[in-house]
Amino acid sequence: MSLRTPRRHDDLVNYRIKQLQALGGAPAVRICEGGFGLARQEWRLLAALVEHGPRSPTGLADQVRMERARVSRTLASLVEKKLAARVSESGDRRRATVRATTEGRQLYARLFPLLAQVNVRLLSVLDDGELQVFETCLEKLTANAREVLRTLPADAPKADRRCGGSRQVWSQRRHIQ
Repeated sequence: MSLRTPRRHDDLVNYRIKQLQALGGAPAVRICEGGFGLARQEWRLLAALVEHGPRSPTGLADQVRMERARVSRTLASLVEKKLAARVSESGDRRRATVRATTEGRQLYARLFPLLAQVNVRLLSVLDDGELQVFETCLEKLTANAREVLRTLPADAPKADRRCGGSRQVWSQRRHIQ
């Protein structure tokens, strides 16, 4: 069982899930980008706004587990496409709520059923029992991933992409040697 005792990169659970996501997501990308001119991240944010309602950009970033800077750029694109709107709170432009526009909700209503069909096709190889086990496993793995992240030691290194991320680490190593 290579997942329990990985011997190479291809055996790591995160890599296997990433492979599935890339292969299974390719039809969705073609539908979103090719059919609707919508990037995957744009769809992700638009769907969250339609399904969960208006929220702050920070709240949206937390909900969809995306970096705040990426959410900000993606929201700017959605606003430009008139699929989302920013509403300043109390005249303070630094505080805003983002919501899906009527056009955004209409696009969601047309696009979601197409993506749901892809989902149905992907899962069609599993019988009802396998699908229930798969869903249970996903829930358990997600809960455990949250716990692993929560219990990292306080002094565990953090990725700081705003300050150069991995480039910063490699730059520091060159100066030490």
